[in-house]
Amino acid sequence: MTHATDLGTLARWMASDFTNQQQAFDNPPIFAHVRACMRPLPAGLLDGTALYLEQAYEYNLKSPYRTRVLNLKFTEVDGASQITIENYAIEGKEEFYGASREPERLGSLGADRLTKLPCCDFHVTWTGECFQGTVEEGKGCMVERNGKMTYLQSTFQVFAERFTSLDRGYDPATDERVWGSIAGPFDFHRVTSFAEELNQTAAVSG
Repeated sequence: MTHATDLGTLARWMASDFTNQQQAFDNPPIFAHVRACMRPLPAGLLDGTALYLEQAYEYNLKSPYRTRVLNLKFTEVDGASQITIENYAIEGKEEFYGASREPERLGSLGADRLTKLPCCDFHVTWTGECFQGTVEEGKGCMVERNGKMTYLQSTFQVFAERFTSLDRGYDPATDERVWGSIAGPFDFHRVTSFAEELNQTAAVSG
């Protein structure tokens, strides 16, 4: 079975709470213990299937270091349908810290509080065993880290029970790496699935 345009499967696999606990325990000087939690948002919030993302250190889940809304949708590329994941910043994001595990608090998260990040779309393909996403080419996806603006290079792979991600930020003038893993991707494994919360009609609509 091919999942090349199976947005519903991708959404179900992503809608979960993940941990890299084993990786962190095996390589404590290299990998911090991180949780990545993606909670389905109500159908109709955006024009695709929306997930609220929090990434946080295990010891401080109430203060995530990254929050986003991800919008999974179909786009046309060279006449063919392709899965794209849009990234949205959240106005007043601090109000929702911890809400990935307290979803009742997400009711006040409306589209008017979301700003699409330019040049930060991920284009997704099916490899035969997983979904693989890569951020748009070039230096357009800008990310601030420790007061310095950097451009993002990012890839991920989503499997049925786990996902990997590799994010790195580079100086736009010198192309030198400023932040990000030097030891390879983070390897996250599912703790809890939220797939049953997805609106299936929205998940498979184009």
